[in-house]
Amino acid sequence: MTLHYELPTASDFATLAGPHFPAITVYAATSPVVAERERAEVAVKSGFDEAIERIRQGGASAGEVEELRARRDAILGDLQLWGSLARSLAIFVAPGFSEVFVLPNRLDDAVHVGSHFTLGQLLRAPSQDQEAFAITLSANEWSLWHATPTERAARLALDPSLPRDADSASNREPGEDKPRGGMHGDRGSTGEERRKQLFEIYAKRVADATRHELGRLDPDERVPLFVFATEPLLSQFVERARNGRRIIPVSGAPVRLGAAEIDEALRHQLGSLNVREADAALRVLAEASAGRVEHDLAAIAREAVDGAVETFWFDFTTQVNGTLDRESGAIQYAADDGVGGALSDGSRVGDLLPQLALLVLARGGRVVTVRSGDLDTGVWTGPAMAELRFALT
Repeated sequence: MTLHYELPTASDFATLAGPHFPAITVYAATSPVVAERERAEVAVKSGFDEAIERIRQGGASAGEVEELRARRDAILGDLQLWGSLARSLAIFVAPGFSEVFVLPNRLDDAVHVGSHFTLGQLLRAPSQDQEAFAITLSANEWSLWHATPTERAARLALDPSLPRDADSASNREPGEDKPRGGMHGDRGSTGEERRKQLFEIYAKRVADATRHELGRLDPDERVPLFVFATEPLLSQFVERARNGRRIIPVSGAPVRLGAAEIDEALRHQLGSLNVREADAALRVLAEASAGRVEHDLAAIAREAVDGAVETFWFDFTTQVNGTLDRESGAIQYAADDGVGGALSDGSRVGDLLPQLALLVLARGGRVVTVRSGDLDTGVWTGPAMAELRFALT
């Protein structure tokens, strides 16, 4: 068994692609929390048992069934695997083959059996944002966090000279009504006005410090920043922190949130952000890029072979079976309009959508996985669509 704690690479997908009959694919939602491990173990075992029984009833030999059971038992008994879970497992098993991916993003529980592995959900991990910064901000303290595609959220070390709370940001002693040395406009101001002024100074100093620190770690401003705070600090900070970086406010008290809670919240927020950005991109494409959108899978395949697909979106919850010639782009659909598991001549087939996605990636394009139910039906007709590099003539 090969155990992966990194996001799948092009080499990994090449290894998984192609026929592996009889192939078992198991996706399972997991958690790094030890108390929740049992649920994941039960889900994986149940998925395997269902898959192996389907393969046995399909006419597999006794030797193949026993090998699949042995590989199931090896995975369930691997202490390293079950002692270091993230948010999902993707498991691929066939005779002579066993690969397991521990992934940071939440995947749906699913079991697939066929001649090919089902790779749609696995493609979600490298095709969407899986890295984020966060700031937890309250009047009493603030912290910066960083979650990566392969590591849980961790608190970043900060310069000890930076203000640690609202009082120190305005040079106040705890309990003082006014900053020492006075503040412009203090005379005659109410307690509520002074509090607003205090928070404005605090928000500005924290925003400046955050911009400086994240600029050092991510100068291209590629990674989004999620802001966990309550009003008025939330709006005050966001207003002063605006720059080229994506800044996403998350309303709610951040007090006493630990690393596990921050990581869970960030992964959830990243999932929502990915959906919003996919929906927005598809809307722009539908409204402003006439002639550069293709929905027909056969046409997309031909364009992909020529390297003409800029971005390929596909619904990973939908399966369209068939074969794809990676040299010509020719597609053959399985029986029953792509629902069956074989061509009309009995040749076994796999899901076309991940095959197309891998072809697009190999030709320098980009892939985005979506759920149809998450998107506006006015801009998404599924199961796939492509943005072409050039308008069709």
